[in-house]
Amino acid sequence: MSSHHPFSHHHNEQLVREFLQAAHSAQIKHLDAYVAEQVKCWGFPEFNPGNRDEYQGFFNYIADVFAAQTFSIEQLLADDAQVLVRFRISGKHHEEFMGLPATFGELEFTATALFRLDAGVIHEVWMYNKHIMLQTAKGYRYSTRSTITLPQVCSMHAIAC
Repeated sequence: MSSHHPFSHHHNEQLVREFLQAAHSAQIKHLDAYVAEQVKCWGFPEFNPGNRDEYQGFFNYIADVFAAQTFSIEQLLADDAQVLVRFRISGKHHEEFMGLPATFGELEFTATALFRLDAGVIHEVWMYNKHIMLQTAKGYRYSTRSTITLPQVCSMHAIAC
């Protein structure tokens, strides 16, 4: 274990899980206990927070985008220096997000975030594998995920399908 990371993977897992649950339930007003003052963020939708106040602003923005928000952690892996989280946010699409104007349909956002911790707080966050899925009020579905196309079944007598 590095002397720069004296906290166990159990501590880091608990800190990130608690932080994310509180941040996405609007129960967190001050990030001081979780996030370094000069946190560095990369790959965030819309803007990359550069300090604690901007990071709080990001969560306020997400709360505006997803009315009646549901947040879940799909996978979480931790070691003594970092925590990797696959998460899902869904709700009514209330504000512009990732280039989509508000539709008031059901919007789902999934992503992976790598949290790097030092001295028991989050110092860096990398977000990647971002995907959105939108279902409009009329039932149309749009997704940034690529779909897998199954091969077309051909008859034995066909030359080409």
